[in-house]
Amino acid sequence: MAENSYGSGSSNIFTSPNSTSMLQRYLILSLIGILTTRASAEHLLGGTISTRCTGGNFHEITLKLFRACSGSAMVPQNLRLTNDCGVVFDVTGLEPQSVVEVSPLCADQIPNSTCNGGNLVGLELYTYTTIAYLSPCDSWNINWSICCRSGSLNLEQTPGLWIENVVNNAGGRCNAAPVFVDNTIPLVCVGQPVSYDASATDADGNTLRYRFIDARFGAPEPTPVIYSGGYSGAEPFTGMVLDSITGRITFQPTVTGYIVTVVEVSQYDDEGVLIGTAMRDFPFIVSACDNSVPSISSGTFTNVTGPATISGDRSLLICSEAAFCASLNFTDSDLGQALTITSNIADVLPGATMEVVGTNPATVEICWNSTGAEEGDYQFTMTATDDACPVEGFQQFAYTVTFGSAGLAGVDTDEEYCTATPPFALIDVLDGNPSVGGTWTDGAGAPFDGFFTPGEDAPGDYVYTFTGSEDCTASATLSLILREPNHPLCIGLSVPERSGTTVRVLPDASDGARFQLIASQGGTFDIAVLSSDGRWVLGQRVRLSTESTHPLDLSGLSPGAYVLRMVSNTGGGLSTARIVVR
Repeated sequence: MAENSYGSGSSNIFTSPNSTSMLQRYLILSLIGILTTRASAEHLLGGTISTRCTGGNFHEITLKLFRACSGSAMVPQNLRLTNDCGVVFDVTGLEPQSVVEVSPLCADQIPNSTCNGGNLVGLELYTYTTIAYLSPCDSWNINWSICCRSGSLNLEQTPGLWIENVVNNAGGRCNAAPVFVDNTIPLVCVGQPVSYDASATDADGNTLRYRFIDARFGAPEPTPVIYSGGYSGAEPFTGMVLDSITGRITFQPTVTGYIVTVVEVSQYDDEGVLIGTAMRDFPFIVSACDNSVPSISSGTFTNVTGPATISGDRSLLICSEAAFCASLNFTDSDLGQALTITSNIADVLPGATMEVVGTNPATVEICWNSTGAEEGDYQFTMTATDDACPVEGFQQFAYTVTFGSAGLAGVDTDEEYCTATPPFALIDVLDGNPSVGGTWTDGAGAPFDGFFTPGEDAPGDYVYTFTGSEDCTASATLSLILREPNHPLCIGLSVPERSGTTVRVLPDASDGARFQLIASQGGTFDIAVLSSDGRWVLGQRVRLSTESTHPLDLSGLSPGAYVLRMVSNTGGGLSTARIVVR
């Protein structure tokens, strides 16, 4: 069998385990064949390296390798550590801390994998850990390599494997590298859409960004492999796309075999400084299938309650601290199959709950309380797995919950004004202590500069919108109402006020026609009292001392609203006050 042959048009690894046909026997053997070719080294299918600072420039280094159980036994592994500050050393003879079977089989068929002496495909995940002292430097490269890998659809021949992790611990920075979420080798179906989660988590809340990179081998320095058939590291297979924000890979395989894929995740601190990269080298194993995997178009948000809003098919925006719930639906065209939904949401959103109702379709409700959470993006994964056997079909979906703050836009306010009211800034009359820096729109929804000129600008509703963190927005409506010209509060406003003395008018509790005047500054003032229709009804000149009281007797006037105008003879300042005679 050719090294890059993985099944054929007639092979089907999803054949019922009860079948005893020659086809199934051929199938099992062909599946094993691709995992045993040149087994001296090609039994290793890829892996990743992560690091975690434990303090004092000591770092825990974790190497994860995937092994085909049908291949050679594992031997102790070595790491090489170099930095651009001139330090080079090796860590040798690493023994696994754990070995976990990750065969892509249903539970009933795990006993029949090659890991357990059977004939079905068997895979194991080997995990190695060590502690190393990394002297402060802006670039540590921790790498592992081996001579060769299994044949594949997209690489020439069988070049070696190279895996690395780059750490920036300049100044003694203590940080943890991203850790990839999925610890399996994906087995997918030819001709069916694939959604696979290649994302990572970050214990320190740093920003992560994803990209495809070239697979490499050690020669002895890292050297890009040669891709075949028009494939490349940036596009390992025709139409394969990696979401740089979520780490989700989507494509539709058209042939069977191995597709070598390498994802690099870059880690940025809150100032946008690159502080490390990690990579994962792994294959997609593509086979012919009778089974239909769960729908790639399912798993989208359908309903939310609380402060959350649906900002995308698989993304939510939350702009206030409160509890929310959101619903999703998952389906499979094989109606007789049951779906199992799993997620790491509880690890990403502490305290989050997930309830699943039904099996196909399966409705999922997630709930979380954002109170006390830090602003930023939270990414989690959901996996929908059917109950096909011997190999289960699956789809993985990446979700983003963005938590931010809308800031203060104020509260809805009604404000009356007169034609003669001086021009004013809208934000000055909007209640609720709105944050400055937002935008205004007028009653027609057109942009407005926020400075209102009575007599020129129209009354009506003006909306203030403020954008806070994470694109969260809040808005408030200012309703401007034009008073009638003869309204008591509009009398005398045609005379512009100038800065200067202000006056307070205190009514006499025992006599509704008597008042006390208190000026903020002393001086001589001309007093005029105007009726609601603008008529002059009283005038006098008074001498006031600072903050002293002066009696004002309006007992000769009819009950009603009046305007008191006081003009200083020394500074020319105008003060007005509204008074009501009872």
